[in-house]
Amino acid sequence: MVRIEQNVILKDYTTLQVGGPAEYFAVVTSEKELDEAVGHAQQEGLAVTVLGGGSNMLVSDEGVDGLVVKMDINPELVQEAGEGTVLVTAGAGMEFDDLVARSVQQGLWGLENLSHIPGSVGATPVQNVGAYGVEVKDVITHVRVYDTLARKFEVFTASECQFGYRDSFFKTPEGKHYVIVSVTYRLCQDPLPKLIYKDLAALFEGTKPALSEIRDAVIEIRSKKFPNWKTVGTAGSFFKNPIILREQFVKLQEQYPEMPYYEVDATRVKIPLAWILDKVLYLKGEGTTKVGQYAGQALVLINKGAATATEIAEHANSLTAKVKEKTGIDVQWEVTKIGF
Repeated sequence: MVRIEQNVILKDYTTLQVGGPAEYFAVVTSEKELDEAVGHAQQEGLAVTVLGGGSNMLVSDEGVDGLVVKMDINPELVQEAGEGTVLVTAGAGMEFDDLVARSVQQGLWGLENLSHIPGSVGATPVQNVGAYGVEVKDVITHVRVYDTLARKFEVFTASECQFGYRDSFFKTPEGKHYVIVSVTYRLCQDPLPKLIYKDLAALFEGTKPALSEIRDAVIEIRSKKFPNWKTVGTAGSFFKNPIILREQFVKLQEQYPEMPYYEVDATRVKIPLAWILDKVLYLKGEGTTKVGQYAGQALVLINKGAATATEIAEHANSLTAKVKEKTGIDVQWEVTKIGF
């Protein structure tokens, strides 16, 4: 039977190392325990908040009312081979980078560019996690979910997940009562390197890198730009790279001719926010004594050891205000606020 605790401090369960107490707290290791926990919440009239690896959230200093469910469903990987592909199903509680490492060890292509990203498997569809030219929507076939209102399990296809840039159906009001239990990825047995990201393209130009070489390269690149989330308070990239209309970009380019961009479609372009923070606002590595931008990547906020969630939120809001004032660009958080 699932164990329900009271007043559990959540800072120990988030990579930003902040967060007050959960009114009630349960670690679930199976679908049965998940259903029991949700049933208890319904019986007691408690709201349910789901916690995965805690890597992409800012939890209030006041804590979270209701029941916080820590997903630790981590069964053995299930693999189904097809012609040149393998379907790999992983439990939501598995650390995502462990899954990437195992897929590389087994010679399966598709996740290697996503190496060294913090968080759990269950969080990857919610955020449509992506890096270095790859997003999980490119390889997810379906996800198994639990409907906390109807208390039943369902399967969502990739199209039903409604993936967008760091977005999905599960971030909408209608989707928030679904809990991801497992994720199935379609990986390739044949070499399929994706080297469009400039650092990878330059490193491997004219060569045919092995799967392990790509993973090692991505880890090296990320290690220079991102702190180790296991020792430093961080949520990785705190903000989304803004997508703006081409007309707005053309006007900005008159003022900042060196501003880089990436084509999205005929009418929109994506701007690297780190470039604006670094080259326009000169904020790379800046901050207060408690919270600031990481020296290796301005898009990353770090808790220097004594920051509160409120102080982190205030610092993040000050950055978005400065970007808006200087460029007219509205910046969105990639990190989700909990309990605010």
